[in-house]
Parts: sequence; C-alpha cells; structure tokens
Amino acid sequence: MTKQERLDKNRREESDSKPLRKEKYSKSGRNINITRADFKSEPLWSLLLETARNNPLHAGNVGYVKEYILPNNPKIDAKELANKLSITVGEALAILDRLLPEK
Repeated sequence: MTKQERLDKNRREESDSKPLRKEKYSKSGRNINITRADFKSEPLWSLLLETARNNPLHAGNVGYVKEYILPNNPKIDAKELANKLSITVGEALAILDRLLPEK
C-alpha cells in the first residue's frame, strides 16, 4: 500500500469520536448598547478614560472624529463609532466624552 492510498483510506473512514465543541468566549464589548450618561455613573469610568487616553492612537482618533465623522454625523453613538474606527466601545465613549457636550 502506498502512502497516498493510506492517506485516501483514512480520509474515507469516518471517525467514531464526537465532534469537538467550540470553546465559548466572552461576548464582545461591541455588542453593548450603553450611553455616556449611563456609563459615567459607573465606578470605573475614570479608569476607562485614563486607559483610553493613554492609548498612543487616541489623539489621532480624536482628531479624525472631530474633522471627518462628527461634521457628517453629529448624533453618532459609541457603538457605531467603534465599528467605524475598529476600536472598542470604551475608547469610543472616551472620544465622544471629550468631543461632545453633555446633554
């Protein structure tokens, strides 16, 4: 029996083992629907702001949002902004907190 025949034979045989279960991962933060007002009352709000603002890309993201996104869509929410910039919802909340006045 050649090597190719052995490989083909193994391919045709079905395994008796059960399929492996996929690991359950925690849900993405991008599915969170939360407003800045709701989130500001959380005890970790200041930590979120500090972490997001220490990101080296934060200043560039703020400038981009201010120049290009807010003029076209001033009522953008954090989830939509996070999707546009490929950032976390927390970072989007920090950007919106800096640029938009509180209602």
